[in-house]
Amino acid sequence: MKKLLICISTVILCWGCFSQNERNSHSDNVYHKYIREYNKLEIDSIIQDNDYTIIFAWTQWCRASHSQLKDHLIPFFSEIPDNVSVISICCTDASKLADFLKENDCKYPVYLLSGSWMGLDKWRLNRHFHTLFGNYKSVNYVPVVILCDTQKQILNWDTINKDYHGINYSILQIKNNTY
Repeated sequence: MKKLLICISTVILCWGCFSQNERNSHSDNVYHKYIREYNKLEIDSIIQDNDYTIIFAWTQWCRASHSQLKDHLIPFFSEIPDNVSVISICCTDASKLADFLKENDCKYPVYLLSGSWMGLDKWRLNRHFHTLFGNYKSVNYVPVVILCDTQKQILNWDTINKDYHGINYSILQIKNNTY
């Protein structure tokens, strides 16, 4: 019985130490302040308050998502026109997202859909986009780029396939008024 109590105590102490170290490893990451929990009402409000909205849905495991963010979306944040909003939605966990934001010096909000399950991410995005837009095209792959207007009419729906244009295509549509 004494050995069992010692064993249980040791496990509890080790677990407490591990949990504390895990918390501390990300607590100094100031990029957590750019992470927002996915909130349909808030996203709805952003869409309705701007003439055009670009929605970029991505995952932390997708290399195409990362390159689209680094090469096109993050630079675009510094030059967004006043009548345009950008909503970035990521399927991952908060610590991985904060690390990605820090690594890429991304100081703009990202809406978090907690957890990431590879192929299942597209199902989660489908569910959220169906709630947001009603009838729409299906999410088959990530990243997904949506350009919509104030009434949530989709002007461009782009996802990885043979005709994928990427986030830069929607950015150019905005810059050139060709949507």
